[in-house]
Amino acid sequence: MLENKMDQLNISVQRIFGKQEIEIVDFTCEDLDYKTPNFTTAGIFHLQGIALINNEQLPWSIILKIIKSDSVEKEDPAHHNYWRREALVFESKILDELPSSIQAPKCYLVEEQVDGTVWLWMERIEGGFAHRKEQFDIIAERLGRFNGAYLSGKNTPNNQWICRSWLRSWTTASKMYAPNPEEYIHQLHRDNDRSLWVWFQDFTKRIDSNLNALHHLPRVLAHQDLSQRNMLLTQNGELVLIDWQFMSISGLGEDLGKMFGVNMSLGVIPIHRYEEFKESLFHSYIKGLKASGWQGDESLARYGYCLSTALRSVWEVPQYFSLNAQLQSDLLNANLQERVNRLEQIIIIHQKMTLEAETLKLWIT
Repeated sequence: MLENKMDQLNISVQRIFGKQEIEIVDFTCEDLDYKTPNFTTAGIFHLQGIALINNEQLPWSIILKIIKSDSVEKEDPAHHNYWRREALVFESKILDELPSSIQAPKCYLVEEQVDGTVWLWMERIEGGFAHRKEQFDIIAERLGRFNGAYLSGKNTPNNQWICRSWLRSWTTASKMYAPNPEEYIHQLHRDNDRSLWVWFQDFTKRIDSNLNALHHLPRVLAHQDLSQRNMLLTQNGELVLIDWQFMSISGLGEDLGKMFGVNMSLGVIPIHRYEEFKESLFHSYIKGLKASGWQGDESLARYGYCLSTALRSVWEVPQYFSLNAQLQSDLLNANLQERVNRLEQIIIIHQKMTLEAETLKLWIT
């Protein structure tokens, strides 16, 4: 794969050490085989080796990420998953100007390929993933400081390829690609499932109105992809966020809603602690907002948080109906049962947050 890439590798290693005179003594390339649901990612590789600098052998490490065009819709800079966005983020140097509460990996080289792909030669971050509630609370507080900085005097970047309507684009795509619940509802006979179907029909009718209301919220720079594996806590206490493909200008609280929602979906947050995490994350986020200097109305952040979490029902509810229908003909499938149970509890959280958002909406619009 790295045939004819020694010049690029040399440039990247030179930038790691800030030295022009280096010699790469040895290196290996490992395919991380990262199972990403983002189809604009063509591969992620870990390069590491030894460089000879001033007669001293020093180790180095690089992440090589290959991105590609996936579909016509992702060619549009307004799309939530515009395929070139992360490359443009690195080229723009926006990440060099982030508030001090978060960090981002350095990018040594953005390289266009003749096959149309783009190679990102990036810093490899040594850090761990959040598992405990206390770690998630730390991240939520840092996230509040990050978002809050743009409400307390820091200029929001205005590059046109930064998504302005991330949730609208995401919900539109989710409705296109999610299973059709109407194909499965006739197979489900529990009263709870029928009640959920009625709720979901009403919920989808109000999506446009809710998305419009989000635009009344204060606007902040957002990451919008805060799954566990995109948040690294380093030994010196830094929070490093990777994968900036979804960078957006979003409503206050949206980033936190994505963080809470996606980590429930991935099974990172335990089912029996959903309510505990829901409140703890928000309180930590507000603490960070206040530390940034923001003294605004907390209900604005709460609305963005509740609605952005609840809107994940556009994807989660169809998945629930589809998997639950499969379960009816495979009742002994423990893995499938676990997924259905988790989705059911997630949707209960969504319903509660929808109700709260509807109450708060009266004060927002």
